[in-house]
Amino acid sequence: MDLRLEKLRAQGIYIGTSSWKYDGWKDLVYHRPYRSQKQFNDECLNEYAEHFTAVGVDHTYYAWPNPSQIKRYTEQTPAAFRFCLKATERVTVFQYPKLKRYGKEAGKPNESFLNAGEFEDNFLIPLEAFSKRLGPVLIEFSHFYPGMLSSGREFVEKLDRFLEQVARHKAFEFAVEIRNSNWICTPYFETLKRHGVGHVFNSWTRVPSIGEQLDALGNVPLSLYAARLLLAQGTKYEQAVEAFSPYNELKESHPAIREQTAKLIRQAKLAGIAAYVFVNNRFEGCAPLTIAAILDSLGS
Repeated sequence: MDLRLEKLRAQGIYIGTSSWKYDGWKDLVYHRPYRSQKQFNDECLNEYAEHFTAVGVDHTYYAWPNPSQIKRYTEQTPAAFRFCLKATERVTVFQYPKLKRYGKEAGKPNESFLNAGEFEDNFLIPLEAFSKRLGPVLIEFSHFYPGMLSSGREFVEKLDRFLEQVARHKAFEFAVEIRNSNWICTPYFETLKRHGVGHVFNSWTRVPSIGEQLDALGNVPLSLYAARLLLAQGTKYEQAVEAFSPYNELKESHPAIREQTAKLIRQAKLAGIAAYVFVNNRFEGCAPLTIAAILDSLGS
């Protein structure tokens, strides 16, 4: 592992990628002689944890987490390694997209939107035994389109009620990610602060840059920071997949966002709070190489 990552972890700064099972990382992250694709998928997490201090777990967004699976993850990794699980869409999607995988629910309002009790019963309580191995649960909200909610104020009010209940589970930490640019403002940040919840500073196709989000935060003291470098501004997911696969080299360079991420890390260290940074392959083409560049931006 890069000694800089170990030093940062000792300061409460965890850095990793969004997911880990990428064939394109062979000879870059993965060097063991895996006999089959199945063995690679089943065992590569152990080797991944030799290189990074945390990982983002996306699959818990699509279905309630399986405690047995999370247990296997913890058994493959050192005690100091952290997993940041995405909250399940069952409680974060306001209206189900018109996609085949949603079946008869496609296009319909989600009656479980921000249902704290359902989230507790199906996510928090089943995973409480593993909470010491988890970073903040990442509560991601997709973009809200006109007609879904009356205003950002309505969203913040609903979020406030949800966090009031779930944040009582002190074994867990939480961070919220939103994608409506004009909602990233003081009332939203004050709500997070009140409940001891962090913000996810995300780089995505249609949100202010990480630096602009830091400016919007101002002097509101949050309990933790998280960052997800998902897409460059103006880039669509499908475009990035087509252009960047198989994710074994950098195809683009976004030094401004790297430096803004380094600034976020510096601010977290100065404030004495934890920070969790996750990089996606779709940001520049190869998440491990982007992380190396961010470390270079941080200097020694």
